[in-house]
Amino acid sequence: MGRGKTLATNLGLVVLAVVIILGALEAALAIMKFNTPSASRFIPSKGTTYIPHAYYHHTKEGFSEGYFNSHGFRDYERTYEKPAGVFRILVLGDSYIEALQVQLEDSFTALLEKILNAHASSPQFEVLALGQSGFGTAEEFVRYLNFGLAYNPDLVVVAFLTGNDFQDNSRFLNRESVGFYFSFDHSHNLVLDRSLIDGYESSLTLPKRIFQELKTKSHLLALISERIYLLRRQLLETRMEEAYGEVESAVDEKTKGLSLFSYLNIYRRDLPPPWKEAVEITKQIILNFKRSVEERGSQFLLLGLSNAEQVHPEIGNKLTKQYKIEFDYEQPDRILEEFTRENGVLFLKLMPKFRDYHLKTGSYLHGFGGSHGGHWNHKGHRLAAKLTFQFLMDQHLVPLESKTP
Repeated sequence: MGRGKTLATNLGLVVLAVVIILGALEAALAIMKFNTPSASRFIPSKGTTYIPHAYYHHTKEGFSEGYFNSHGFRDYERTYEKPAGVFRILVLGDSYIEALQVQLEDSFTALLEKILNAHASSPQFEVLALGQSGFGTAEEFVRYLNFGLAYNPDLVVVAFLTGNDFQDNSRFLNRESVGFYFSFDHSHNLVLDRSLIDGYESSLTLPKRIFQELKTKSHLLALISERIYLLRRQLLETRMEEAYGEVESAVDEKTKGLSLFSYLNIYRRDLPPPWKEAVEITKQIILNFKRSVEERGSQFLLLGLSNAEQVHPEIGNKLTKQYKIEFDYEQPDRILEEFTRENGVLFLKLMPKFRDYHLKTGSYLHGFGGSHGGHWNHKGHRLAAKLTFQFLMDQHLVPLESKTP
């Protein structure tokens, strides 16, 4: 009896110690704002958005903090019903449109809304941001159908990042990342592939659902979940690298050292077969996207974004030397420009203007602190808003009458 009591006491002390340590770690993470509880939510059949009104504190690149709106997007509070006299522009994209690297009021969409309203007497403008990190054109198209239509937009802008959107639209090149994809059937018709989304949904057992709910309340569980996810992604990527290593090396001996799954492949003049397929799938997604928007009485604009290696020559030169490949940094934008011209898709290409601005002024439009790579910084967002505003005016895409002095 004495031994059993001692064992129970020791076990209780161990449990108490673990609870105290976990509680201390939770408190420390909360005080330091090292991270925030998970803000993402999975909506069956519709995919991922954020938890309405969830708090975010972003420090991984740049800085921002605030709350997602009541619809689960990083945007100002909006109503589904369009107010009378308001012209709505809906912007879909990835992390460039989500823009967690800057405060919300300094983001491209918020600045564009501000500029439009500063030049307008009537009507007023709303520029709604439905961007989310990691999205490609396929997921943006599905988000438009599942969420964007409810806002009854007058103009739909699809922000396209040439650095990774071609890749994100390929289930193979995106390494089986959970999401919506499109593929060609035997008749070369584009069909929606939702098998990964459906598989993920069916895997959500009760314990998994409980854990997901708990990590929305806990800094520690959110951090553990993130590390587990990154580890699993790394292991999956390693397995895929090994499985397709022979295919990769057989593509071109000159590109040894450049993974078939690297986004840099989009700059190769000799696109590997999987990348050619990704480009063709992307083109058809854009056409279907445009058709769907116009069938509902809205206008469609494809907005080409910029990558740091395209805008800042020293970054591009460094990559060229590293891989010993003559990358064509104009190629992805040229692909889009030729495609949009042939198919009557309205297209605004920001990259050349960004590069010219950098070369003329010496100002960096990507990167924060000492880094000149990565996402747009504050200057990048301001320039994008200014250039987009001018394009909308020149193309008469907005019913804008200048205010009289």
